[in-house]
Amino acid sequence: MTTQTIVSVPEYLHWTTRVTAKGLNLKKTGWVLTLATPLPGSSYPTNLYPRDPAILVYPDEVNGTQATVQHSRTEPNGTVTTWESNIVEVGDVVEVQLRRDTFKASRQDGTPNDPNYATSYFWGLESIVPSTGQVMEHGAPPRQGVPTSTASAPQAGTPQIEGVIKGHCENIVAQLAIAKLLPGIEADDGGIDWQVFRTYRDLYYHNVSNVPVEPLILHESDDEQKEAGNGGV
Repeated sequence: MTTQTIVSVPEYLHWTTRVTAKGLNLKKTGWVLTLATPLPGSSYPTNLYPRDPAILVYPDEVNGTQATVQHSRTEPNGTVTTWESNIVEVGDVVEVQLRRDTFKASRQDGTPNDPNYATSYFWGLESIVPSTGQVMEHGAPPRQGVPTSTASAPQAGTPQIEGVIKGHCENIVAQLAIAKLLPGIEADDGGIDWQVFRTYRDLYYHNVSNVPVEPLILHESDDEQKEAGNGGV
């Protein structure tokens, strides 16, 4: 068995880019997020397939307040609609961190992929936050290394990290409750049953947030191969 050596593909990519599309995949089983910046060596926008839709909700600020982003869209009649939310939307300028994921052993035509090209891999969305920076036209690979964070490091002995995680879980549950995806969370008087809310929050933390990410053994479907063939990851 021959082991391929990765020479030029970094483990992480860190971009300032723009969200150009967001929607369900062809089978309606998950999300596709399209970024304007191509992978190194590609001329196509980058398609990502987030495994956890919760990542499409912007994380809370370091101080625990909910992030808000001003969105806008042009309607068919030419008017512009604006609104604020903490949901990732088309048109947002964002700072993202991608992590190299599964190697695609072969192309659609059956020929083997070269492991030294970024387009030969699926890429996972590690983080996405609002940005006011300049959109990168080309995804030049950064120096390999441990991913960096723009958030301030909490002081030792403070509960800040725990509070941010707790707030994130509560924010996700609130978003799911608004979407009416959590049965039993509405009280008899039409308000929120906070005991049920806390139960959902704890379930989300123990079953999603606090579960280590494991390597994915990916079996490409025909639909995903077609999407990936146009610069998808």
